[in-house]
Order: sequence, then C-alpha cells, then structure tokens
Amino acid sequence: MIKIPENWQLMKLGDCCEIILGSTPQRNKKEYWDGDIPWVTPKDLSHLNQPVLEDTPEKITEAGYKSCSTSLLPQGSILFSSRAPIGYVAIVGKPMCTNQGFKSLIPGKNVYSPYLYWCMKKYTPNIQALGTGTTFKEVSKGVIEKFEIPIPPIEEQRRIAEILDQADGLRRKRQEAIRLTEELLRATFLDMFGDPVTNPKGWEISPLGEIAQFIGGGTPSRKNPNYFEGNICWATSKDMKPDILMDTEEHITEEAIKNSATKLVSPECLLIVVKSKILLRRLPVARAVVPICFGQDLKAIIPFEKSMNRYLHRHLIFGEKFLLRQARGVNTEGLTLEHLRSYPVMIPPQSAIHRFVELDINCEKRFQLLESFNKAAENLFNSLLQRAFRGEL
Repeated sequence: MIKIPENWQLMKLGDCCEIILGSTPQRNKKEYWDGDIPWVTPKDLSHLNQPVLEDTPEKITEAGYKSCSTSLLPQGSILFSSRAPIGYVAIVGKPMCTNQGFKSLIPGKNVYSPYLYWCMKKYTPNIQALGTGTTFKEVSKGVIEKFEIPIPPIEEQRRIAEILDQADGLRRKRQEAIRLTEELLRATFLDMFGDPVTNPKGWEISPLGEIAQFIGGGTPSRKNPNYFEGNICWATSKDMKPDILMDTEEHITEEAIKNSATKLVSPECLLIVVKSKILLRRLPVARAVVPICFGQDLKAIIPFEKSMNRYLHRHLIFGEKFLLRQARGVNTEGLTLEHLRSYPVMIPPQSAIHRFVELDINCEKRFQLLESFNKAAENLFNSLLQRAFRGEL
C-alpha cells in the first residue's frame, strides 16, 4: 500500500489518463512507410538518455496510419513499453504513433506530464512484477488501467517534477563528462597511432603472442560453498563492464585456488573475454588493478614489458573489430588462444607509447574523480525519487 499525504489521492491510471495502444502497418506495403509521421518501437527508447523522445528512425505515411489501429499521441503523452521489455518510459516530444509494444498514457487535466513520467519511472518495477507470459512478459491494458499512482495537487506535481528534472540533469551531465573523457582518449590514440585494425601509419607489426603471455582461468567447485566466502577477487564475463576492474561480484579463498584451475595474477594484468555471447556485440577488455583470479570464460594477458600494459589495453579495445571477426567465425562464440596469439599489435616508438601512457594515467585520474561525482549524483537522485512520491520533498 502506497502511503501518501492527506491532500494527495491514489488514482488508477485508467481514471486519470487515457490508455492508448499501438499497431504496425503491413511491412510489405511500401506506400505505408517512409512518410512523415514518427512511429516508435521499444528499441527506440533503449538508448535514450533524456526524458523526451524528439524523433524516431522510422516514419509512416498517412495511408499507413489509416491502415492499422495505431493512434497519434499528442505532445506530452507518456510512452510506456509494455513488453520486450516492460518499462521503457519517455515523454512524447511531438505527435507520434507507436507499435503494439506500448501502453501509452495521455495525461488527464489533473495530471502534469513530467510528473507522470517520473511516477512511471518510479513504479516501473511494481508494474513489471504484474507482467505475464511465457516467451516474454507483457502487461495488459487492464493491468495498466488498474494500477494506482499518487496524485498530489497540480502545483505540487510541478514542484516535484522540477526537482527531479534538476537532479536528473546533474546526473546526466556527470555521465556526459565521463563519455567525453573516453572520447578524448580514443581520439588521441587514433590520432597518434591510427586505427589498430588497418594500421594506416604503417607501423611495424608484432603478433600479440610474441610480446605477451596468456593465462587461462578456472572455476572452483560450486559444491563447496566455502570456496566462495573469501576475499580474493574472482572475475567472470559479468564483471567485465568497466575498462578498469577494481572489484568483482564474487570472491574466493586461497583453498579454492589450490583446488581448482583458477590462478591468482598480479595487478595490472589485462583480462579479456574469450567465450560469451557478448562477443556477438563487443569485446570486453579490462585492466585489473587488484590481484585477481578468473573463470574459464576469460584469459589474462600479461605483456613481457610492463610499460606496454596501458598501450596494449587501449589497442585491444580500439581494435576490437579484428578479434570480433575471429570470434564470430567460431560456433561457440569464442576466441581461441591462437586468435589471441596472432592478433597484430602496432609497435610505434617507445617515446610515443610513453606519451600516450601519461595521457592514459591522467584520464584515469579524471575518470575516478568523475565516477565519484557521478555516484554522488546517482545516490542523490535515487533518494529524491524515493522521497518524492511519499510527499517528503
């Protein structure tokens, strides 16, 4: 039960909004497509980093619009994806239609659109829990209509939305600063050395196997849960999201190392994913800054010259296309040891590598500072989001 102040109401979405379904014109009718009416799918919201959706990749014609049961949503409507997945939320920036993957909301006169946006973001986990289906979860129009949200007076809605907008804006600025720092590092590498895939500057090439050694991983027996109650980092592909690895989800004991194929490697080694479906999309490579063990889905790369660590780290990240092509040729979505050994590494002058390493160190310091700011902004936003709908702002 949602607790709210006395002057607020709990209202069903169906009583304070109009719930709108979408539809898809026939794909084989060319006259229905490439028009000027924006048409949204859940995928269009998957990488949206702001509340408002301004435009769409696909557009339909007037004939396409009339051919199916999609509806034209007015500006300020709330897009809510109801399947595959449940819970993408956005504000309609201009009139647009959707496919059948949405249960969109047109706010009533007592509902402020940006407030409704944040309300739907807040209660998405609750709505997701109401989804049904075997192949994929979906929430029906009836479920959305009956779901209750807190409705304060309209001026209070405006105040809450403004506070959350400001906190979200701060959070997004921090994330953008991190992205720009990453772009600076990439642009500098490419300017100094060129694309690792094509080697346009004609640097001398050395196979990775001639400048580094490789160490395989292993998994301690899950039948002994005590193995996973230690304090030694043990990495798998699920830990390989950041470029710099400082910790892992699971930790193991020294006894686990002694009784399994996993090995403890020193800080500054490079870890690369060699077997995972993620290789169909990207190549995770991380530099571990703590002593670490790892599973058999990863391999450690340890350059013979320690000064090559940071350069080689970025070389592998920016040259991922080469190894991804190798991985896609393997049925198990994996990279073999031979793929890694034969990976061509550009060998520019040591002076150039040293200049790049200095930049990499400075960028890492900036990353750490920005990450701490970003974490603080994220914590502030989450706190405000929780308090907002209890009337505590």
